[in-house]
Amino acid sequence: MPASIPDLEGFYSVESLDELIGNDDAIDKITLYADEIDRGIKRKPLLLYGPSGIGKTTAAELIARKKGWGIIELNAGDYRDKETITAKLLPAATSSSLFHKRNMILLDEIDELAMRFDKGASSAILDVLERTKQPIIFTANDMWDQKIAFLRNHVEPVEFKKIGYELLIKLLSGKCKRYGLHVSKENIEAIARIADGDARSALNDLYAIANLEADALDVIGIRDRKRDIFETLDRIFLSNSYAGPLLAISSTDVSNDMLVNWLEENIPFRYRHLKDLSNALEMLSLGSMYYNSASSSQYYIYWRYANAFISSGIALAKGNMPDTTHRYVFPRVIKALSASKEGRNRIAIIAKKLQHTIHSSRKRIINSEIHIIAKEIREAMRRADKEEVYSYVEYAFGLSKEDQDYLAENA
Repeated sequence: MPASIPDLEGFYSVESLDELIGNDDAIDKITLYADEIDRGIKRKPLLLYGPSGIGKTTAAELIARKKGWGIIELNAGDYRDKETITAKLLPAATSSSLFHKRNMILLDEIDELAMRFDKGASSAILDVLERTKQPIIFTANDMWDQKIAFLRNHVEPVEFKKIGYELLIKLLSGKCKRYGLHVSKENIEAIARIADGDARSALNDLYAIANLEADALDVIGIRDRKRDIFETLDRIFLSNSYAGPLLAISSTDVSNDMLVNWLEENIPFRYRHLKDLSNALEMLSLGSMYYNSASSSQYYIYWRYANAFISSGIALAKGNMPDTTHRYVFPRVIKALSASKEGRNRIAIIAKKLQHTIHSSRKRIINSEIHIIAKEIREAMRRADKEEVYSYVEYAFGLSKEDQDYLAENA
């Protein structure tokens, strides 16, 4: 059994620029931008770009806080068309706060949000950039995305790169010291290597193995991240301990979204007793709920509970030996949505649209939520006027008639 692990409140937070590891050149460029803005020097807005989870948004927020600026963070609903941009974004960019301090306007993940812009949105944004009296910072994963081509000549790009291996080791070692976590040097190095520059992923893995007994690590094999999905499922269904299943999911290359789908499909074949089945599905439901909460709130300590529910929770939900005679079944929802390249591309486009309204990861939407939404659309079309359904779903989720018809027929 794992030893007691302290509360990780603040585990993922960064309180000052000194705590933000890596990308010193990028941070220097943002700092210079802020200093020159304060001196009245006219500057193009910045576009911070690079992989997710490496500190783009955090760096912008910390520099604004250091300068004593307010932060106005706008989402897709705040500037999806020309009218709302003119009504909301323009006043924010051309006026001061009540106490006459500057406000940094932060438009996060502009490459993701641009998909929802109407025909006049890009020109309205460019008009805001011409007239702004406030610093504006965009973030994007890919500055070369064609959807934001209209911005490139009007912003100054600042690249953020993956966090280096040695810096990740320094980060993880510091977290262990600060929070009293007992993780060997060898395992810290393994986590840093596996994370491949993603600091948030590294922190998640660090917590997963923190304060566990050495023999538990040997059983699961933290040194080898690549575990077959069937072996991971076996570790969950056949285990009667807490530590084993939790470490199994931290040691696999299978994403949590995919694992949830595999578990949902195969729990009924392993747990034949109704009470066991009910308990296991409740654990799976709770895990999914916490994953969604983590994604929507960006409060990633919820992963702590989600991981425990879908691994150890499901393992300990049974009171009877699981059935091992039935082979594992590939999740039907994934199989259905992956039937053709054209279908996958269409689903990816729809998922990207949904991401801005249901606030979940694209993988989770494709693997789970989109199936539920499609079912609701089909049911609504049977009960209500089709045009009313079209109108409501487009308003609620930003999906066109064609998107809705495709989901109703194929998902």
